[in-house]
Amino acid sequence: MRDLPPEIIEIIFLRFCSSKTIFPLQRDEPRLLITQVCSQWRAVALAIPSLWANIRISLDSTPLFDPVHVWISRSAQYPLSFGIRGPRVYGAFSTITIDLIFPIIQHCTFLKLYINEIALTRLLTPPAGSFCALQRISIKSVPTPYVMSRGMIPRATAFQQCPQLRQMTFGFAAHAVDPADFNLPWHQLTHLDAHSCSFREYECLDVLRQCTALEECSISTFPIHSRDLQKTKALSRRPIVLPSLHTLRLDLGDPAVHSVHFVHALRLPRLCSLHATSSKSQYYTLLPVFQTLLSETICHLDLSGWNPMDIPGALALVPNLEALKLWGGDPEVLQALGRGAIPHLVALRLGVVDPCDLFDILEARVAAARCDSSIAVISDVSAVDSGVGDIMMDTTRLEALRANGVQVVFRNWS
Repeated sequence: MRDLPPEIIEIIFLRFCSSKTIFPLQRDEPRLLITQVCSQWRAVALAIPSLWANIRISLDSTPLFDPVHVWISRSAQYPLSFGIRGPRVYGAFSTITIDLIFPIIQHCTFLKLYINEIALTRLLTPPAGSFCALQRISIKSVPTPYVMSRGMIPRATAFQQCPQLRQMTFGFAAHAVDPADFNLPWHQLTHLDAHSCSFREYECLDVLRQCTALEECSISTFPIHSRDLQKTKALSRRPIVLPSLHTLRLDLGDPAVHSVHFVHALRLPRLCSLHATSSKSQYYTLLPVFQTLLSETICHLDLSGWNPMDIPGALALVPNLEALKLWGGDPEVLQALGRGAIPHLVALRLGVVDPCDLFDILEARVAAARCDSSIAVISDVSAVDSGVGDIMMDTTRLEALRANGVQVVFRNWS
């Protein structure tokens, strides 16, 4: 190692210390180990700012903050990724802790919070400040034994002055807070991931109306009540235009048929990738809800969980489809694929389907000679129940498909 140039040692250190630093520090913390081997290693390690710039703090263990500041000083001006986990106990999150955390956030480009909602209240409602470096924030809540309801937590104002903020992630398991409770520079966001037990559709519409620069969006909404339906109807009368949005993942509440006004309010001229589902989609028809979003611009479509009766109608609305994901192998849909439907399809993801049927369909599709390009197929099957081993041994059929540009992969659904 002594003969290696510092550039090679730096690459080795970055590989060895690829994980984040978690405080309180453990004895086997990689960065501590390499700085205690020799003066050469220590000098190289201290000269790599990125080695010290990924920090996570567990407040359940009441860490000392002096080592945290040492890490930050060693990271120099390198963009800092900083996360807070816990506490599950309210008393562990003191005003002293807040005073120590906020100077750290001043250096962050990525902030990740995973704490209970009572602690979240104390962290997100300080005097408003400016976090000029923040580009990405992730806030998720830990379950808490305290019973809280909407309105108990004041509006979060901590991040309303973040001129570089572009990505926002929410994940709330309780009903006390949702994305609508945050004062944010919504108009700056290009990526929004919002999942909450209490995010009602009319609140979601109000948020989306402010997100005029969105490019990617993933949202799950709260099961809708009749009192909320009227508010959603009223807000949906004014169309929401998101001119840059190209990817949308939408998981609607139950029943999804009540969400038709929410979906029909959206105007997405550049949408090319759509994941559209509902928490109980197998019991409801989803085509009337989503048909306004299906168009010739869609090239990636996820219909997993849809009623099979809706799928042929949905596919008819997306003639330029290139990638399709389905939960199962409905006979009518598979037969349509075998006849050469969706001629531009290059990627097909199926749920559990009999391998023999799958090969029959692919061979029929090749024979139909309506495919403009090769196709990659991923099928999720059980090696025990569906005889995958026997199918994989049928090298003649596999080679014939490969010769026509069809690649088949069996793996677990994810």
